[in-house]
Parts: sequence; C-alpha cells; structure tokens
Amino acid sequence: MMVRQIQIILMFMAAGMLAACGPSLPDSDELLILRPLDCEIRAEGPDALIHALNAAIPSFDEERHLRRMLRIDQAITDRPVFTGNRVRLLIDGPMAYEAIFEAMRNAKHHIHVETFILDDEEMGRTFAEILLERRKAGVEVRIIYDAFGILNAEEEYFERLKQSGVQLFKYNPLDPTEDFRVWRINQRHHRKILVVDGKIAFTGGMNISGVYSHSSFSPPAGLSKLKDRWRDTHIRVEGPIVTEFQRLFLRLWGKLHEIPALSGAAYYPETAFAGPSLVRMMVSSAGDAEYDIYQVYLSIFAQARRRIWVTQGYFSPDERLLGILEAGARRGVDIRLLLPGATDSWITINSSRAHYQQLLEAGVRIFERKDALQHAKTAVVDTIWSTVGSANLDYRSFLHANEANAIIYGEEFGGRMEDIFLIDQKKNEEITLTVWQQRPWYRRPVEFFASFFDYWL
Repeated sequence: MMVRQIQIILMFMAAGMLAACGPSLPDSDELLILRPLDCEIRAEGPDALIHALNAAIPSFDEERHLRRMLRIDQAITDRPVFTGNRVRLLIDGPMAYEAIFEAMRNAKHHIHVETFILDDEEMGRTFAEILLERRKAGVEVRIIYDAFGILNAEEEYFERLKQSGVQLFKYNPLDPTEDFRVWRINQRHHRKILVVDGKIAFTGGMNISGVYSHSSFSPPAGLSKLKDRWRDTHIRVEGPIVTEFQRLFLRLWGKLHEIPALSGAAYYPETAFAGPSLVRMMVSSAGDAEYDIYQVYLSIFAQARRRIWVTQGYFSPDERLLGILEAGARRGVDIRLLLPGATDSWITINSSRAHYQQLLEAGVRIFERKDALQHAKTAVVDTIWSTVGSANLDYRSFLHANEANAIIYGEEFGGRMEDIFLIDQKKNEEITLTVWQQRPWYRRPVEFFASFFDYWL
C-alpha cells in the first residue's frame, strides 16, 4: 500500500510539472478585503431576509456579526444566500444512505449525482439497483464520477448502468488512450452532490462506497478493521437552495459535454418554504484561478469572536491559514481541531502532524480519533456560521479538485453542529503540547518528509 501511494503521488507530481507546476494559492492581503462590504445582501427564497435573520439570530449584536459574515461570503463567492430551507444533519453512512436511498426510490423525473468514489461493493450495488429500477420507470439518471475514484470498481458495474440508459461521465481519465491530456491528471472531481427531481439535494463528505455500511459509533460486533468504522457527515436539504445544487450540476454537465445546460421547469421546479435555514453554496474548480472555499475559510476564521471548531479528514494547510488559526487562538478564540489519528494514507496524516507544534504553541487544541477513520469536512464558527461539504483544508481541495460546500447560517443548525462536535470530541484523544513534544524521535523525520508533499496531497 505504501509503495502504491508513493507511485500515485509521483505520477501526480509529474503531471503537475507538465502543467507548468500547476496553480498556486495567492498570498495577497486582498484575500480578506475583496471589495467594500457595505453592499446589500442578495437573497433568494420565499422569506424576506430580515425575517430570516431575526429567526436565525435573535440578538441584535449577533445579527450584526452574522450580517458581516453574509457580506464576506457574498463578496467572495458572488452567490446569493437562499432563505426558507430545511437542513437535516446526517451522521455516518447508515443514517445518510437511508435518507439518500429513500429520496432516490421516490424520484419521478431525474436523479443527478456527482461523486469522487463510486464502488461496486455493498453500498454501490444497492445504489445501482435503485438506479436501474428508476430507469425502468423512465427516470433520467446522470452521474459524474472521478476516474481515480473508481480504480477499485469493475468495468462490468458501469456497463450495466450504461446498458440501462444511465448517462455516465468519467472525469479526467488516467489512461492516455482515453484522454491524451495527461497534464490534467492532478485535477480531480471531489464533489459529492445528489439532486432528486430538483426538490431534494444532498452534500457532504460521503462517497458511494462500502466503507459507509456501518456507523463509526456502533459497528456490529466483530468488525474491528478501520475500513469498517468511517466517521463522516452529510446533509439533506429542501427548499430554494436546491436550485443552486441543480445549477451547479447542470452547468458542469453542459460544460463537460460541450452542450447548453439543461433548463426548464422539469429541472427547476418551483420551490416553496421548507424551513428556517439560510444556506449558501461555495465551490472551487480544479485548475482554475478560483479560490472561493479557501478565501471564505480565511475570512470567516479571521472574523471569529468566540470559537472555531473544525472537523477534518485531511489537514495540510498553507502558512496563511495556519497563521490565521494561530492569531485567533492568541486573541482568545477557542479553536479546536478534530483530526484523524488513524487513516487510509500514512503520508497525509504525517503531513498534518508536521504542523502540530506551531498550532499547539499558539493555543490551538488538537484531538485525534484512533478508533475510526475521521473523514468529515465540517466547521462551525461562533455557533452562527457552519459548513458541511467535500472540501478538506489542504492544497488539493483548494487548488486541484472540484469541491462544493454548503454554508448554513443561524444558531439552530450551528447548535446542532456544536453538539455533535462535542460528542465526537469525547471519542478523540487530545494531543497536548507536552504529549506532542514527548513523541518518539523517529516520527519527526517522517513528518518532516511528508510535509514536502503538502501541495500534492
């Protein structure tokens, strides 16, 4: 496994060099002040924004804080905030896929899917059977998946889907006979989005994979392997924000097929009030000079007053992000990171650990989970700003991958995010500065070596 990982990294590095070393993150202070923040907040949905804000944040001072966050996110993403949404938090595979499969089984017109991994194990087989049944009922099915993410799946799995009329798109094939542009091999499709009938959408960190068959909190007896205990987070959304999910999918589908994006009422049905949540999307595109997710994280973390609680599966931040976390901790912000203590990639976990010393010295609290594979990509700031999606805090997500995160504003959802964070924290082991300084000497050169691969992980 270790040899395979190094081969893959070297392959990606070689491809990046062919592409003039690939893009890089900007280092200008303009990242935090893109334009004046006195603009009107653009909102779409059935609720007047002022009523939605009052429902989300009852305190006047907190409402001003939230309004600033809304303006920052709008200035960076240039996307409206949608009011009138219902957002359900889904913890681990069994809960998430029960909701996903139920929505798919009830599809009447279309099912649109974006995923990184699509495997042919238990979860993937159930997924395929539902799609085949829905195709027989005349439901349109379109899937975008990543070529790297299907390396472990058999071709027969995809042939069966094709034969039924499922429309598939393999993103950036690894085989040069399929696509001669080998320099694009480092650009991957990492988004996890599912849209059903333009009315229900899902996003988060979960792929379509057998690793999500069991909960990380209570796997069946006898399942002790790490692959049987993945901790991840997804969300189910209803309301006007689903229009934005649909738009993301259809624009990408049209771009990849070089055709006009699909439109019309069948794909964009009218959406009514579904709940109290304000939601916005933020995205990053592989290989493009778009750093929306990176910029939003930097800017919102810099605005935090009380706390920044982050859960990440892959954490290899650049110096600017590290600096903002350190500065926040030094000014008294409660910053906590839930990170993997066991992982499917030895090089990524050691790359993360290479940054622990400076974070711990600044007062950032770090926790590692060793009894399950931590894969969730979430954050909650000051209880009023939360995000769930596919993006990790690393160069790959910021520069080399298509990513999408939902931002959910308000104390109700933020409170739920904090509750699950504290439940997770109890399952983690805190890494204090004293403990870290006493780690075995031989781990230090491994961490140092792994840090050289930050840009490619």
